[in-house]
Amino acid sequence: MTLTPTLVALLSVFAVWMIACIWTGFRARVLWFFLVLAAGFALNATWMVFGLDARVFEPHALLAQLSVLFYAVGGFGLGWLAGRVAKRWRESRVDPPSS
Repeated sequence: MTLTPTLVALLSVFAVWMIACIWTGFRARVLWFFLVLAAGFALNATWMVFGLDARVFEPHALLAQLSVLFYAVGGFGLGWLAGRVAKRWRESRVDPPSS
């Protein structure tokens, strides 16, 4: 499989979007998450309609939108879990004894 420029661009946008989902989860920013999710829906729908010549409400397109939702929720959950672990890690830090 060869990485075409289109595929590289799509993977790059997907990686940046996933990082944004994880960051919103890490910082527990739910409103920002919904904005990132809406941007993901819009980008995916735009790509499917203009890049793949698909109709918005055909079954494959709806399944692709559902996968966007699952990826976003999974990224948010991963970020949220990492944020909780990092917070507990900082809280459990032992300060060096002062002599």
